[in-house]
Amino acid sequence: MGKHNGKARKSGMAVGSSLVRRARREGRTNGATSHLYTTDVDDKNMQSVIEQNDLEEMMYMATLADKDFTAERQNVTVISTGSVPIHDEERAEEGRRAAEDRHRHRLTVPRRPAWSRGTTPAQLDAAERSSFLAWRRDLAELEGEEALVLTPFEKNLEIWRQLWRVLERSDAVVQVLDARDPLTYACPDLDAYAREIHATKTTLLLLNKADLLPPALRLAWADHFEARGARYAFWSAKAATEAAAADEEGELEGCAFLPEPAGAGEVEPRARLLTVQGLLDLLQRVAQEAVAEAAMLGIPRGSHGDRLVVGLTGYPNVGKSSTINALFGSKKTAVAPTPGKTKHFQTLNVDEDLMLCDCPGLVMPQFANSKAEMVAAGVIPVDRLTDVRAPVTAICQRVSRKQFVDVYTLPMQRKGECKAVEVLRALALSRGWVVGSGLPDETRAGRRILKDYVDGKLLACRAPPGASAEIQGVVRVLAEGGLAAALGQTKEPAPAASAAAATAGGAQEATEASRAAASGAEGPATDFDDADLGLLDDLREQAETAAGAKPKRAAHKFHKKPARSKGNRGVAVDPGSADGSALLRGKRGGLIRIATEA
Repeated sequence: MGKHNGKARKSGMAVGSSLVRRARREGRTNGATSHLYTTDVDDKNMQSVIEQNDLEEMMYMATLADKDFTAERQNVTVISTGSVPIHDEERAEEGRRAAEDRHRHRLTVPRRPAWSRGTTPAQLDAAERSSFLAWRRDLAELEGEEALVLTPFEKNLEIWRQLWRVLERSDAVVQVLDARDPLTYACPDLDAYAREIHATKTTLLLLNKADLLPPALRLAWADHFEARGARYAFWSAKAATEAAAADEEGELEGCAFLPEPAGAGEVEPRARLLTVQGLLDLLQRVAQEAVAEAAMLGIPRGSHGDRLVVGLTGYPNVGKSSTINALFGSKKTAVAPTPGKTKHFQTLNVDEDLMLCDCPGLVMPQFANSKAEMVAAGVIPVDRLTDVRAPVTAICQRVSRKQFVDVYTLPMQRKGECKAVEVLRALALSRGWVVGSGLPDETRAGRRILKDYVDGKLLACRAPPGASAEIQGVVRVLAEGGLAAALGQTKEPAPAASAAAATAGGAQEATEASRAAASGAEGPATDFDDADLGLLDDLREQAETAAGAKPKRAAHKFHKKPARSKGNRGVAVDPGSADGSALLRGKRGGLIRIATEA
């Protein structure tokens, strides 16, 4: 075999190269796949971009518009000083909501521009950048003209191109939502865009983590979606995986629904949780109905091939990858507590008739009051935070003081609504998490609270709009005592040691709690009043100020030895004293006591 760049080719390289050349040569003329997305995606630019500062925003918009800038010296213009005004505080609540309802139709998904077989890749790339730039400008005008606040949303074109690929290849589209607050994660325009691509493309709302909802609340959400003509299904990837692993005797084989917990009573089928097989049957049935409708109308399928294609879309960290892993029974996609783990869309063959297409998580533009709500929901990674108090404050507004005390065994005896600073410091001191000067480590405590809230250990759910007083009462009971209280279950109080071990998540914390309980020693005082909280704030500021100052060297550090040289080695410093010993200078410059001759 011949040489290539001075090295021998490996066996089989010629076959692979010929296949790649053939695919490139026939890619533009193959009628079976000519309708699919053909623009090359930059693999090096797949990092999700949700927030940008003003300079990054300007440079990114200039890149999309294919423009350049030239610096002008001695032409200084002050654009603005101070902080950005908070529009939501200046505008009345009623006026803000009216403006949001008036412009809600402008919160759309960016569309891929139309193209034909004669369009070159360069022309298509330029058209996509221009269309995406127009979409970004429209949202910027919406914020500027109406003084409305949008949530951080995805600003990377390459991520949206992944969504375009998934929508074009799918016969049916599934929006994976968090069942605790479905409307926050739902995108109505995604359904409209799917039907623009293909008239019979169906959208299914898959409410993940539905095991955290009592049956009454699930039934209320079922009524809400049915009234709006939306297809939905309740599902829990975690519960389905655990049930499949524990089903050694095959009792769930052929069952479409998971068994309900004790105290749930009789539950209607439309509000029950699907099993793995039940969800697979539903996905295949939805895709088959879309294909059959297209055949009846004489419209060609959106996808080609023998398998039905179902695309999974949704926000980051709602459980798309966990759902795929539960359906396959093994780890097919990467799963992590950090949002945005999936970077590329990927297709997975379930069987000979069904294929799943997983899309990276996308943050859609929405009207919102604060970024803290999205951090608490798990959409924005906690690692990007500089202050955990704001998202923990949002959690404290939903979760009662009693639930914090029960989950973390905190001795907070005060009544009324709990404050974020109070919970953070109480949790940090009870676990022994401190920083400099012995102050409580609020950052570590805040990360633990945010993680537990996303995982469902701290439970809070929302009721559908227009819910009855009974459903509102169920939501309040959930916030007060969790799912067990909503189902009417009573639990015996666990010892402090075991409760701390269950919630702390580490063997070291469990050991420390056990020792404290065994010795009878009282932990640090965590029941703070307003004066205590103010004093801790002052101590924290003093510690930060002291940490910023340069520490002063100790006095003994200024005592220096004379410079070492070859001439003074072995020279007596002290000829001797009454005890008959003398001092010599050693090789390293130190003094050595030696005995002198009599």
